[in-house]
Amino acid sequence: MISKFITQAMPVFLLGILLTTIGCSGGGLHPIQGEVRFPDGKPLTTGRVILEGGNPELGSWGLIHPDGSFILGTYDVDDGVPAGHYRVTIQNAETLPPPNWGDRVFVPKPLIHPKYASADQSGLEFDVPGESTHWEIVVDPPPKR
Repeated sequence: MISKFITQAMPVFLLGILLTTIGCSGGGLHPIQGEVRFPDGKPLTTGRVILEGGNPELGSWGLIHPDGSFILGTYDVDDGVPAGHYRVTIQNAETLPPPNWGDRVFVPKPLIHPKYASADQSGLEFDVPGESTHWEIVVDPPPKR
């Protein structure tokens, strides 16, 4: 009796696992890539592009590479973003220690204006229309001291 139940229930159980896996794999995500540059065209070489908006339980972000490029992800690195309207921040855009810096004290310096760390102040807003999108983000350097 039990083995008959297991034999009949197994396909339903496996289908449930398959559907759960598909549902958690980021269905409905859209590829977003782009560049972060200064007004003179030079790339921002480090940091993270972070999206605020859409589903508050999800966090979409992407690393900024040395050439200024980024690809956004939500559930996994570079897997895309759900459609919606987003405010954008840029964080960790600071100088990096030189190679072989060792254990000496290093104080990073900001590479961009501090307003980009706040969604309320950055002025960066983008729509993800439900298809692959390319963003060009232009940022200001930090204020002169």
